[in-house]
Amino acid sequence: MLLGSCLLAGCASLPADQAAGTPAARVARDSLASLQASGVSVGAAVAVDDRHLLTNAHVLRQASGPVTLRRADGGAEAQAELVGTSTRMDLAVLRMPEGFLRPAAIAPDLPVAGEAVWAVGPEGLGRALAEGRVARPYVQMRGFGPGFTAGLGALMGFSGGPVVDRTGRIMGLTTALPNPGGAPLLAAMTGLDLAGLAEGARRQVFILDIREAMAEAERMGITLTAAPDQSEPQREARNHPWREAARWAALAPIR
Repeated sequence: MLLGSCLLAGCASLPADQAAGTPAARVARDSLASLQASGVSVGAAVAVDDRHLLTNAHVLRQASGPVTLRRADGGAEAQAELVGTSTRMDLAVLRMPEGFLRPAAIAPDLPVAGEAVWAVGPEGLGRALAEGRVARPYVQMRGFGPGFTAGLGALMGFSGGPVVDRTGRIMGLTTALPNPGGAPLLAAMTGLDLAGLAEGARRQVFILDIREAMAEAERMGITLTAAPDQSEPQREARNHPWREAARWAALAPIR
């Protein structure tokens, strides 16, 4: 089931405020946008270079019309332009005005089972930050693409938002619930993602791998200028730039 919109009314703090003091602080402050349709948040997107953002294609289908970008710090707004939608995975590429957001650092590594991750969602959900751990480092989810799963308390509505590692670099996009159960129906009936709030980090979430997503954008003819942050040594035996990592990951076993 898609992580669709489940909007919580209230006066919760902005995503950038909620992420302050965590590894997700930088990406939330500088690189995250809430996607709004008719003034309502329908998902999130993250900047990967000076002009482009990545999000899930199902978020735009759900919006069913033009979307506005709103910075996660509650600042400026801008109109988003759809550049392309993948036919291979749940991915859409948006264009923004130059300088509206700063590109996020891309993790050069593949995920490792048990490592800590943080997810940031848009405003309007009440809670915009979730913490968890990688469960399965590489999976193919039919209809969504390649990525990994994590025990992560992401709520419905986090779709398209970034999942980061302990250094704050993007590992992927929050995308789907592999085993949604009755959560979508309960959310539709109550207007609250009660199942997600109750499950917390026990909820299993599928994350679309960022290297695969960026490689797909280039296959779509969209040139991205981002590259991994090389400020820290890469982990032994996983020294793969993101363009090569997308191909290499296909050989990694499901652990």
